[in-house]
Amino acid sequence: MSEAAAIMIASSSAVVLSNLAYLIGAVVVAVVGGLIVWMRHRQPKSVDARMASFRRGLNALAPESSAPESSKTGPAPRKRPEQFRIKPIAHRESDPGPEPATVPVEETGGDMTGGQPG
Repeated sequence: MSEAAAIMIASSSAVVLSNLAYLIGAVVVAVVGGLIVWMRHRQPKSVDARMASFRRGLNALAPESSAPESSKTGPAPRKRPEQFRIKPIAHRESDPGPEPATVPVEETGGDMTGGQPG
C-alpha cells in the first residue's frame, strides 16, 4: 500500500469517527435535556403536594376577594346578603304536634266476645 492510500484511509476513518462523535454527543445532549424537562414537569407524589393542588383548585373555583396579607391567618368567611339567607323554621317545645287519632271503644259488657251470649 502506498503512503497516499494510507493517509486517505486514516483521514477517512478520522472523518467517520468525528461524525460519529458528533452524533453521539447530540444524542446525549437530547437525552439529558429530555430528562431535565421531564423532571421539572412531572407530577409530585407527596400528600402535601396533593393537598396544595386541591387547594389551588378550590381557589380557582372561588377565589378570595381579600388582600394577600389576610391569607396568612386563613381565608375570611364570605358574607352573603341577608335577603338570600334561608332561615330555619323554629320548632316550639310546648307543641308536640298533632295528637294521635283515637277510636271509641264500645261497651261489651266486660267480656271479650263482643257482647254476644255464649
